[in-house]
Amino acid sequence: MKKILITSMVCATALFAASDPSRTYSYEITPFVSGILTDSKAGLEDDNYINGGISIGKNFEETFIDQVEIAYMRSASVGYENSNGNTNIDRIFLNAVKKFELTDRLAAYGLAGIGYQNVSQELDKHKDSAVFNYGIGLRYDIPYYGIAIKGDVRHLIATKENQNDMMYTLGLGMPLGKKYTNDIIAAKAPIIEEEVKAPIIEEPTEVLPAIQDDDKDGVSNKFDKCPNTSPGVKVNKDGCVETVNLNINFDNNSAEIKNIYDEKLHQFANMLKANQTMTAVIEAHTDSKGSDAYNQNLSDRRAISVVNALKAYGVKSSKLKAIGYGETQPIATNETEEGKALNRRVTALVNQ
Repeated sequence: MKKILITSMVCATALFAASDPSRTYSYEITPFVSGILTDSKAGLEDDNYINGGISIGKNFEETFIDQVEIAYMRSASVGYENSNGNTNIDRIFLNAVKKFELTDRLAAYGLAGIGYQNVSQELDKHKDSAVFNYGIGLRYDIPYYGIAIKGDVRHLIATKENQNDMMYTLGLGMPLGKKYTNDIIAAKAPIIEEEVKAPIIEEPTEVLPAIQDDDKDGVSNKFDKCPNTSPGVKVNKDGCVETVNLNINFDNNSAEIKNIYDEKLHQFANMLKANQTMTAVIEAHTDSKGSDAYNQNLSDRRAISVVNALKAYGVKSSKLKAIGYGETQPIATNETEEGKALNRRVTALVNQ
């Protein structure tokens, strides 16, 4: 059993080592090892025995619960007290997980859920039973390697015989299913209807009709290629909203927005709120320092930071999407510090 668990962890680590931390992914897989300090009523030979397992979690955004996980764990050949017999213990759980960010990479979490334990050789107080568990833990996302170290302490309560166990775990969380791969707003090209040429009037013998401008943007309906622009929004000669670049630069190895950009973000948020049909794609970039995987994760976090700042100013989530390009789209050389500073940026592209 131990060899299988160790082999699984090594293979999984090698497979996902170049990936981003699970916070930017839809799913997380966590192989783990643990010790179980059992209630003396269970009648087992050792009060503390080894356990191992694996969990698969689904990550959520904008909900109270951050993750729902299914966990399987097994203890093999656990001996009974006052008996030559032993048993295998298989447990499966469905848990809800709530995370609390402490720093950019360190987070605390709490979990609670229900499950079932199967005892292959029932004896004395040790029975098949429904099991509740709850606990607290810490996780740390490792820079450059795309994995997270997770450790927690849990209380296991078996409903039969009122058995109580304490379990302490150590695992490696690895990501699956990137969130933003296909979640990008495509720029919408305006539909241009065939222009109707005005008739040539040789002699203005009658009063011309008033110019019609339904969306009040200063461009007549005849020439307005975006006829549903919200009132008060600045438009170009075709009646469409200009594409706006929101340039925000970051310090090295940081996703924290500096205070000098507060007013720019506030103005951009007001523009999005003023136009009901306007959406924005937040695109983030890095310089070339660090690995490709690390820079991809850093750009994801920078894009998410800007999205969260705009949401704090009242912009709806449905109007915003985030995507990170890592180091793949530099606008300046990465051979100088000045060029690197220009490449550590976020831009916002708006679409009407």
